[in-house]
Amino acid sequence: MAGSQLKQLKSALKEKGLIGQTNTNKKKAAKSRTSRRNEVDRDLRQQNLNVVRDQFNKFDQRINRTKHDITIASKDGFVKVGSKQHNAVTAKNGAMQKQMKMQYDLEKEKRGKTGGILDKRFGENDAHLTQEEKMLARFTKERQAAASGSRKKGLYSLQSDDEDEDDFEDGGFQLTHSGQALSLDDEETIKYVDEVQGEEDEEAPPRKKSKNEVMKEIIAKSKYYKQQRQQTFAKAQDQIDALDDDFGDIMQDLRSTQVAKPQFSQKAPEDIEYDNKVRELTYDRRAAPADRTKTDEELRREHEEKMKKLEQDRLKRMEGFNDREVEADDLDGEEFWGGDSDDEGNGFSIRSDGEEPIVEESNEEGENIAKSRTSNNSPAVLMPTSLEDFINQINSVEIDQQASHIRKICDAYKPNLAMGNKEKMNQFVSILFEYVLHLADTFQPFEPVVKILKNLANTYNQELVERMRGYLSDIETRSGGETKLKPSDLMYFVIVALLFSTSDHYHLIVTPSVILMNQILSNIIYHPRDVGQLAQGVLLVDVLLQYQRFSKRYDPEVVNFIEHSMKMLVPGELDSENLLSMADPSVRYNVSKSTKFTQDHVLSIKEIFDGNLSEAKLIIKLIHLMDKSVQLWRDKPSLIELLSSYIAILKHMIKYTSVDPIPQLLTKFTNLQTQSIKSRKPLTLQHHKSIAIATHAPKFEENFNPDKKSYDENKDRQELSKVRQQLKKEKKAALKDIRYENRFVAREQIGEKKKMYDEYHRKMANIVNTIQADEGAEKNQYERERKRQRK
Repeated sequence: MAGSQLKQLKSALKEKGLIGQTNTNKKKAAKSRTSRRNEVDRDLRQQNLNVVRDQFNKFDQRINRTKHDITIASKDGFVKVGSKQHNAVTAKNGAMQKQMKMQYDLEKEKRGKTGGILDKRFGENDAHLTQEEKMLARFTKERQAAASGSRKKGLYSLQSDDEDEDDFEDGGFQLTHSGQALSLDDEETIKYVDEVQGEEDEEAPPRKKSKNEVMKEIIAKSKYYKQQRQQTFAKAQDQIDALDDDFGDIMQDLRSTQVAKPQFSQKAPEDIEYDNKVRELTYDRRAAPADRTKTDEELRREHEEKMKKLEQDRLKRMEGFNDREVEADDLDGEEFWGGDSDDEGNGFSIRSDGEEPIVEESNEEGENIAKSRTSNNSPAVLMPTSLEDFINQINSVEIDQQASHIRKICDAYKPNLAMGNKEKMNQFVSILFEYVLHLADTFQPFEPVVKILKNLANTYNQELVERMRGYLSDIETRSGGETKLKPSDLMYFVIVALLFSTSDHYHLIVTPSVILMNQILSNIIYHPRDVGQLAQGVLLVDVLLQYQRFSKRYDPEVVNFIEHSMKMLVPGELDSENLLSMADPSVRYNVSKSTKFTQDHVLSIKEIFDGNLSEAKLIIKLIHLMDKSVQLWRDKPSLIELLSSYIAILKHMIKYTSVDPIPQLLTKFTNLQTQSIKSRKPLTLQHHKSIAIATHAPKFEENFNPDKKSYDENKDRQELSKVRQQLKKEKKAALKDIRYENRFVAREQIGEKKKMYDEYHRKMANIVNTIQADEGAEKNQYERERKRQRK
C-alpha cells in the first residue's frame, strides 16, 4: 500500500465502504444498494472500523512471541504459535471455554423446568383408578413379567404344552374340582371351595403357597369383591328409582294435609297497632353512649395540643419542609389562619382616614349578624355579578349599614340553600376584594368590609386567589420605571398579610409580593420624586417587617431603605462611616434644624397621598421602624453591624431633638451592642491531635535468605499469615473466574439474541418477498386483463 499513512487510512476506509460515494457507476447499482443496506447494520460498521483501527494501530496489538516460529494446524488452517489468531483460537477452543459451554447449555436446558421425581409407576398418573385397582394392576404386571421370565427359563422343561396352556388360560388360571371348571359367579361354588380348602388345611400339614397360587387367590378375591360392590350399587339404584317414582305422590299428600290459612286477620286493631310498633322498634338503631362532658382542664389541654400541632406545621412550611404538592393556598385549613388565636391574624395599625385602625373582629359581630337575620323590614337582596353592580347596589345603603347589607347577601346565598350558591359566593368574595381596593382609592373607611372579607375567605377562596394573583401582575406592570403606586396597591399588600400565612418558605402570593415590594423600595431609593413617595416606601417597610414577624428572615432592602431615607431627611450632614449602606443619595429633603418633632408616628393612606405629610413625622416613623427591626432580628449574628448603623443615626438625631423615643432607643441599642460584642466569638480553626511525620528507614536483615519467606520466629503466626495469603489468593482467583464466566455468559446471550433477531428478520423478509411476489403476479394479471378488455 503506497503513499502516506493518511492516504492509506482513507483508502482502507473507502474500501470498507465507510466513506466516499459508492453509487457513481450505474453498473454498480446493485452493489451500492447492498452496501447501503450493510451501512444500516451498525454492528458490521463497527466491525469494519475495528479492523481498520487494528490494521493501523500496530502498537496496540499484543502478540506473545516465541523464540522460534512454530506453526500448528487448526480448524481454520495453519497458524503460528503466539500470534493473535492462535490466541483467539486457543481462547475459543480452550478446555475452560468448553466446560463453561457445557455448563451453560445444561443450565439452558433446565431453565424454566421444575425439579423433582417423575413417578412412572402404573396408575399414578391416572386419576380414575382407585387405590386397590392401582395395587392390583401393578401386581398383575409384576407377575406377568415374572411369568414371561419363567417361560424363558423353562424352555427345555419336560412338562407338556397342554398343562401350560391350562395354567394360563383365561387370565393365567382356572379353578377346577373333580375335573370340572368352577365359576366365580356362583356364591355356592366359592363357599364350597373355601370349605374344601379348609378341610384340606385341617387334614394336610400346612405348606407354603407358591407364587402362582398366591396370584390366583388374589385375583379371585378381587373379582369376588368387585362383584359384591356391583350388586350393592345395583340394589341402591333400584331403591333410588323406587323413591323417585313415589316422590310425586308423597308431595301431593303433604300438600293436602296443610291447613288453609285464614284470609283475614282475627286480631283486634289494638293488637295490630302494637305489632306494628314492635316491628318498627326492631329497626331502630340502638342507643350509643354519648361522649362525656369534658372538664375545662381537658378542653384546655386539647386546645394546647391542637395549637402546638398547627405551630409545628407552620414551622415546617416556614423551613420549606412541606410534603404536599404546591398549591395556591389551602385557605380552608386553620393552619393558614389565626382562627380564634392570635397566631397570624393580627393586622396593622394603619388608618384609612385617621380615625380607626384595622383590628380583629370583636365579639359584637355575632350579635349584629343575628340582628340582621331577624330583621324583617329589609328589602330583597340580590347577588351582584360585578364590581359596578355592587357599587350601584351599596350606594343606596347608609355607610354604617353597609356591613349589615353584605351579611344579608351572605345569609341569603348560603350554599346549603340552593344549588350554585357556592359559585356565587366565590365570585362575591372576589368582588368584595375589589371593593376594598375601591374604598382605599376613594379614601373611604374600609375596616368593616376587611373584617368580613377575612371571615369569608376562610371558606370561599377559589376565585379570590386567582384575582389577587392577577392584581399583583397589574401592580408589577404599573410600578416599573418611576414607581407610580396607588392607594389600592398599598392596601393590596396589607390584605395579603391579613389573609395568608406570610411565614411560609414559599407561597404563590406572599413570595411574589415580597419580591415586588423589595423591587419598589430599590426604585424609590435611587429614583425618588417627592416626600410622599418616601412615605409610600416607609409603609412598605412596615408591611415587610410585619410579614417577617414569625419567620424573622433578614431583608437587606429594609435596612438599606431606612438608612437612605434618614440621609435624605435628617437635618445636617449624616456621617456615613458606620452605616451599612455606602451609597450617597443624590436627592435630599433635609428638614430644618429648628423643626419641632412630636411622638406621633401613625400614618394613614390618605395622609400619604394628600401631600401634606410632615417630614418630622416621617423621621419619627423611621426611628420606630428601627426599633421594630432590631426586635425582629436581635438573634441574628449581624446584629452588631446593624446596631452600629442605627446608633450612628440616633447620635446624630439627638443633637437636634430629645423627643421620645430617641434617648431611650439610643441607650437600649448601646446596651444590646455591648452584650452582642461580648457574646460573639471569632471563628477558629479545628484543633486536631498532633501527628508525627512518618519516617521510613531502610531495614537490613543480617541473616538474609532469599528462600526464606518469613523471619517471624512464632510458628503459629507464620502459619496464620500463610493461610491469610492463601485465602487472599484463592479469593482473587475465584473473583477472576466469576468475572470470566459472567463475560462468557453475556457473550453467549448476546449471540443467541443476535441469532434470534437474524432469524426473525430473515423470516419477515421471506414473508415480505412472498407477499410482494404474489402482489406483483396479481398486478401483472390485472394489467393484462385490462389491456385485453381495451382491445
